[in-house]
Amino acid sequence: MFKGVLYIFLFLILGEVIVYLFNLSIAGNIIGMVAIFIALKLKVIKLQEVKAASDQFIKYMVLFFIPYGVGLMTFYDILKLHWIAIVVSTVISTILTLYVTGIILQKFGKNE
Repeated sequence: MFKGVLYIFLFLILGEVIVYLFNLSIAGNIIGMVAIFIALKLKVIKLQEVKAASDQFIKYMVLFFIPYGVGLMTFYDILKLHWIAIVVSTVISTILTLYVTGIILQKFGKNE
């Protein structure tokens, strides 16, 4: 499991370095996730090497959202002022995401 955690954090650092070097406007963790996905697809690393660690991270994922929730409270005045726009955009983006995901699964999903 240590090896899996090491891989995950190495790809996270790789993503952050790429964002820093190329001054990209995308989060480094997103670049890192894409990089580890590519490495898994190209079989540079094996799924079994990161699966145990990733399962543990997913198990405790709710804990990773606590700092963001607390951080949001520093913007309470802005949230109070624009709450309708935030709720509407959240609902619309969620519906759009579900719709696009359904289309992609129908086109590229395995027919079993």
